[in-house]
Amino acid sequence: MLAAGARTVMVSGMMPLGCEPYLLASFPGGPGDYDPATGCNTRLNDLAELHNRALEQKLLQLQVTHRGSSLIYADVYSPIASIVASPAAYDFGDKPLAACCGGGGGPYNFNFTTFCGVPGSTVCSDPSKSVFWDGIHFTEAANKFVARAVLASH
Repeated sequence: MLAAGARTVMVSGMMPLGCEPYLLASFPGGPGDYDPATGCNTRLNDLAELHNRALEQKLLQLQVTHRGSSLIYADVYSPIASIVASPAAYDFGDKPLAACCGGGGGPYNFNFTTFCGVPGSTVCSDPSKSVFWDGIHFTEAANKFVARAVLASH
C-alpha cells in the first residue's frame, strides 16, 4: 500500500485469541491453562500479545523508512480484554465468552457441526449484550466498542 502511494494506513492487531469461543471450544486445556478471572486461554492470549508487540515494532521500523506516511496501530486486544474482564462495566451480559448465535451450548455455545443459521442453532435474545456473534466474529455492539476505543486512542 505504501509503495502504491498510500499515506495513512491503519493496521489492526490481533484480538485476545484465548477469549474467542471457537478457539476455546476447539482447544480445550487443563485448569492451569485459563485465566481464573476471565476464563480465557492464557497461552493463546500470550501468542496474540507476542504478535501484537512484534507488529507494533515493525510498524515503527516502517515509519522510519516511510517518513511521509502515517502508520497507525489499531489495538483490538485491549478493548476486548476489558469487556471480557468486566462485561457489566461496559453494558455487556454475564457470558462474554459465549457466542450469541450457535448450536454448541455449553460455556461457548459453539461447535463446528451447528454453525449460526443452520437448523439446531439458536440466537440469544439480545445480541447487544454479547461480545461474539457466532463464536468467530464480534457482535455489532462489540465492534462499536472496539472502534470507539481505537479512534479515541489516536
